[in-house]
Amino acid sequence: MKMRLSGPTIIGILVALVVGLALFFATRPAVLEVELARVTRGPMRVTVNDLAETRVHDLYTVSAPVAGQMLRVPLKPGATVIAHRTLLAQILPVEVGPLDARTLAQTKSTVAALAAQASATRAEVQQSLAALNLVERQLARAAQLRAHGFVAQAALDQARAEKDRALAATAAARDEAAAARHSLDAARAALIVPGSAARGRGVVSVVAPVSGTVLTVPQESARVVTAGMPLVAIGDPAQLEMVTDLLSADAVEVRPGATVSIEDWGGAEPLIGRVRLVEPYGFLKVSALGVEEQRVNVVIDFAEPRTAWRLLGHGFRAAVRITVWSAKDAVRIPISALFRTGNAWQTFKVERGRARAVTVALGRMNDNVAQVIAGVRSGDDVIVHPGDKVRAGSKVRRRAVSPIEESNAVN
Repeated sequence: MKMRLSGPTIIGILVALVVGLALFFATRPAVLEVELARVTRGPMRVTVNDLAETRVHDLYTVSAPVAGQMLRVPLKPGATVIAHRTLLAQILPVEVGPLDARTLAQTKSTVAALAAQASATRAEVQQSLAALNLVERQLARAAQLRAHGFVAQAALDQARAEKDRALAATAAARDEAAAARHSLDAARAALIVPGSAARGRGVVSVVAPVSGTVLTVPQESARVVTAGMPLVAIGDPAQLEMVTDLLSADAVEVRPGATVSIEDWGGAEPLIGRVRLVEPYGFLKVSALGVEEQRVNVVIDFAEPRTAWRLLGHGFRAAVRITVWSAKDAVRIPISALFRTGNAWQTFKVERGRARAVTVALGRMNDNVAQVIAGVRSGDDVIVHPGDKVRAGSKVRRRAVSPIEESNAVN
């Protein structure tokens, strides 16, 4: 006997099926869409990056040898100069200033006293010469008497000693007279009237100490200068180097001979350089944010011919990437696929559509990738930027596959 279902019963069964299906779809784990990247194998390098400046290898800053009025500098930056021949500047030495009445009276009194002292020393010289003449005659007589046996040898020795003392006294008197004369001249120089020696003042000419090119002229116009003030900077633009000041923690990783990529210098292609020197001392530098940093200068030579960088000059700026580590064949994983769990690095590896948390051992890192020692292999897919929703065992669906670009892996 067949059972017939009434209309309300059929409706109830259908409602129950709909509710069951809704509950099933509502409670089943959602499939997450994630971005995947592939672990690859290839070259990798780690660099220290900073800004650098070009500078002439041997820079000569010519300074004013005397104080005075400098005439207009006849040279412009870029001019060629020849050692010991090209005139750089002319300086008219500074004129003496006038003396006030008190200082003038004191100076005149000093001159009079020194003149009297010089006169006295001249008299002492004449007196010592007379004494020397006397002892020389006495020595001659004693020598004659000794030759005939009329005086003892002791008398002759005494006469010779008297002559030696007279010679020493004469030399001392002459030195005192010379010192007094020089002191008198120095005192008289203080009485020179301003303007009296203007026609006799000589212009001091400053010539180029080396051959090269004028790099800078701080001021071309005539002006008053002091001794030691910079006038002109000279160097050879063909002998350029680069210098960058690295944090001391980065500088200890740099070795002489390391390869350097010189970028953003204005040319179409990066230039290649080599580290020549890591200076053995550091210095304190305050950053733009006011942080005190210990810095170390690293000097870089160009490894390419001058034709490649001929447009560069002294004081030009560029970005440098100094290689501190490199490998031709390394297993590489994107930095964005890594996260910390305690003291360990982990990544989400995708297997059969599910995310699996894997602990990885890492070696070197750069800005884009890390070297994998253990945990994943080349060809594995890992989740990039997993976010908070991804858990171990989560079902995932590939949204995009982004293989590591070769250039990013190298950098």
